[in-house]
Amino acid sequence: MISLIYQAMKMKSIIGSIANRMLKKLMFFISLIVPFSTSLGQAPIKVACIGNSVTFGYGLAHPAQDSYPVQLQALLGQEFEVRNFGHSGATLLRKGHRPYDKTPEYRKALAFKPDVTIIHLGLNDTDPRNWPNYRNSFSSDYAALIDSIRAVNRDMQIYICRLTPIFSGHPRFLSGTRAWYDQIQALLPQIAASNQVGLIDLHTPLHTRIDLFDDYLHPNRQGAAIIARQVANILRPLKQDLQVAETLGSDMVLQRDWENSIHGKGTAAAEVKIVFNKKTFKTIVHPDGFWVIKLPKMRAGGPYNILIYSGNKKIELKNILFGDVYLASGQSNMAFELRRATKGEQLIKDAAGLKNLRLFKCRNLAETNAVAWDTATLKKVNDLLYFDGAWAVPTSDEAAGFSAVAYSFAEQIAREQHIPIGIIDLSVGGSNTESWIDRKSLENDDLLASYIHNWRKSDFLQDFCRERASQNLFHSTIRNQRHPYQPAYNFEAGVNKWLDTGLKAILWYQGESNTHNMELHERLFKTLVSSWRKNFNQHLPFYFVQLTSLDRPSWGDFRNSQRLLEKQIEDTHMAVTFDLGDSLDVHPHEKLLVGQRLANLVSKYVYGASLNANHPEPVRCKVQADKLLLTFDHCARLKVKGNGPLKGFQLVDNRGRIFEANASIVSENVVEIRKPTVDLIRLLYGYEPFSRANLQNEIGIPVSTFDLRIK
Repeated sequence: MISLIYQAMKMKSIIGSIANRMLKKLMFFISLIVPFSTSLGQAPIKVACIGNSVTFGYGLAHPAQDSYPVQLQALLGQEFEVRNFGHSGATLLRKGHRPYDKTPEYRKALAFKPDVTIIHLGLNDTDPRNWPNYRNSFSSDYAALIDSIRAVNRDMQIYICRLTPIFSGHPRFLSGTRAWYDQIQALLPQIAASNQVGLIDLHTPLHTRIDLFDDYLHPNRQGAAIIARQVANILRPLKQDLQVAETLGSDMVLQRDWENSIHGKGTAAAEVKIVFNKKTFKTIVHPDGFWVIKLPKMRAGGPYNILIYSGNKKIELKNILFGDVYLASGQSNMAFELRRATKGEQLIKDAAGLKNLRLFKCRNLAETNAVAWDTATLKKVNDLLYFDGAWAVPTSDEAAGFSAVAYSFAEQIAREQHIPIGIIDLSVGGSNTESWIDRKSLENDDLLASYIHNWRKSDFLQDFCRERASQNLFHSTIRNQRHPYQPAYNFEAGVNKWLDTGLKAILWYQGESNTHNMELHERLFKTLVSSWRKNFNQHLPFYFVQLTSLDRPSWGDFRNSQRLLEKQIEDTHMAVTFDLGDSLDVHPHEKLLVGQRLANLVSKYVYGASLNANHPEPVRCKVQADKLLLTFDHCARLKVKGNGPLKGFQLVDNRGRIFEANASIVSENVVEIRKPTVDLIRLLYGYEPFSRANLQNEIGIPVSTFDLRIK
């Protein structure tokens, strides 16, 4: 019992105002750690759930059966008596349009004299009638409410809640609610600390579950169940087996020179101990059932074992290496398997001999083919169970099913750098950029927030994505049914799992599903890069692949747009691939060279190799009477692929007419273009959707598609 009290006193988020109070209150707290036995004949612990329409159960078919307080009662059992004192539309603000302390439910809650009170208020304070006028009273009004409730039972345990989500699509979202909601959320931890009450997070478990919010504000029965579970985990500590996160496991590579997080789940308040490299590390499982321990920075090497203990449970992670970890992501050209790639057979055959390479393939629950998913698949997709996988040592089978681009990249880096390399393949065929961005970043952008909730009908999304999603979701009756083409989905179901992982860089091959709107993609790609850097809490370099050649009208402009994005976003580097394209196939099979070009860029910028891995870029255009002299950087010597005539240059005059240009290499890095007797304004290169342009540098890196103004 003394040990339990000591652990309890350490858990600030649970104890709130218990410390140093009466013995009765201390024993009540211990009862929350060790469940009551009804055989003791004690009166049930009275729990009052105070709040607005979310607490009341607005929108539920049967609030009296399905609201979160009712489901909380079922979870806690007869040792507790839970009452619902929710009032729809109630505000915390006393001068708000419907102050909670003026409602009948407030008076009933006081008369109940609870032992525990859960307060979830603030959603309606985001109304323009309330927050703009009375925001400065929010903290003091919350303190007054807490004091008035505490006055009826000085030994009461009080918890306030971080707000459940308000999603884009709510009618007030863009007109002020978005900003005011964030301001209220930021105040709640301060209010909890200053008033010595506990804080329960109802936001985190729900903000990725828009499928549970038909009107973007009120959770359905499953959403109410999640709230009930979150509260129950505080009132009666969660019991569960010791686990490590899916992203961890035997045969993994951990990032060298980084404080790696070893994390997972366990029984609340239990001790977790890690033994690693002859040292022991300890922590206590948080009330929500999660634990984390950071390992000290390690140099490249291994193998190591990691032993994890809690109670009588033990997990052993074996054959762990420290090296550099890369995350490869995107759509189908990144997902394209090594077994299908040109000349992939030799890499598959040699896979088992690679001792310094480890693979993690995030397998997709269902492919986004032109089929209708069954109801079981639809539910798993909603539950964010779309990806699963485990670390593996290379074998022929593992290599054959891995991303060809990612594998050829990692194989080259491991071979050249002589350090362990971990490569993660997280990709979804056909997925758009929006699907890989976190929801907060999308919702904070006025343009993106205006359509992401209505994605299945919005022409901001490519028609292919909308049509294919409609085929997959044919059997769904849920308004906000999830799908890998839905904005934020792949981030929430996939990327989110890896946010505690130390990474060296990102490899990115995507864009085909955004070529219908180049300007939107420019905005989205910038948002994606900033989103990942912020969420990973790492300034991650992005090594991305420019789209290849294909007979689709917009692709020349799109490739040039990607070239300009590389210049605009810090620490991004682009691999050119249009010379590897197929005029009729969006999935060209020449993937090993793509991985090698990415590897060359990483070799240069991460490992300091001296080679011209960048695509040659025009840096100066000298206009003379009868010719243009175009100078390139990132090359010691320009050459023509195949040693034939130089192709791919076009000139545009002031009337918009396009002329094929006669060009030739005249020195190591200068091209001469013959100038016709017209008034020229632009010089194009490799601009045809399927281009046979053939200028490259001495190591075979092609010159990118570009559009250069002459004057």
